[in-house]
Amino acid sequence: MYISMERNSRGNLEIEEKILNKIIEFDVQNNSKGIEKTEAVVSLHHENTLFILVKMFVKNRDELSVDETKINTIIINSMEKTLLIRPKNIAFAYIKA
Repeated sequence: MYISMERNSRGNLEIEEKILNKIIEFDVQNNSKGIEKTEAVVSLHHENTLFILVKMFVKNRDELSVDETKINTIIINSMEKTLLIRPKNIAFAYIKA
């Protein structure tokens, strides 16, 4: 897979954030049950500080099956392989749809 990474005129690293969002959403959807929709928000600060917010929209709380520790590990591994950056924080938000 090709991910566009380049430096802008000020020397800051620019990454196509939509691609990172899709990678995270794919990881969450494949390792959980009972989630209607998943949205990921990625914020990269100072070229090496990565913050991730995963929004999970849930219709029925009884059908929800999420192992946050496992998903956290999977996201960390995929970001380290993709960007060579370890996320500083990964937060999960559950939203009733």
